[in-house]
Amino acid sequence: MKKFFNWLKGLIMRHKLLTLICLMAFVVIVVMLYIFFSLFIGGNDKYGDRLKGIEKVKITVEDRNKVKEFIEKKEEVSKAVVRIQGKIIYVDIVFKDSVSVARAKEIAATVLDQFDKDEKAFYDIGFNLTQDKEDNKGFNVTGNKNAKLDSISWIKS
Repeated sequence: MKKFFNWLKGLIMRHKLLTLICLMAFVVIVVMLYIFFSLFIGGNDKYGDRLKGIEKVKITVEDRNKVKEFIEKKEEVSKAVVRIQGKIIYVDIVFKDSVSVARAKEIAATVLDQFDKDEKAFYDIGFNLTQDKEDNKGFNVTGNKNAKLDSISWIKS
């Protein structure tokens, strides 16, 4: 064994530059493999750490159904869909043809009361308000409520 180490030491001393290049190449390959695995193979969760704490403010299927039923009880509403994707609650409401845009926004604003304070502070809420009209001249309004804000920002499309 001692003979092998003496031979290796002699080889390294004779080829200092080549040894340094090989050592640097080895370090670069190890660093590149680490970066590759952490970036591309790393975690399986598509949201990463963005959903941290969601288990504390979980919205159940029953909660979504209650909100949907609340919306559909309004006589101006034809159909409502409430779905959750990540930290965003999507509320899609289809209104009858006699409803004005202002009234549709009022109804959508009342939906916020169906969520408790913690849910409104954690989730973003997106609204898509459309109108059923035979001539396709109904409105299509989009609104968003950020978790950090108290009001809805409306965009008419």
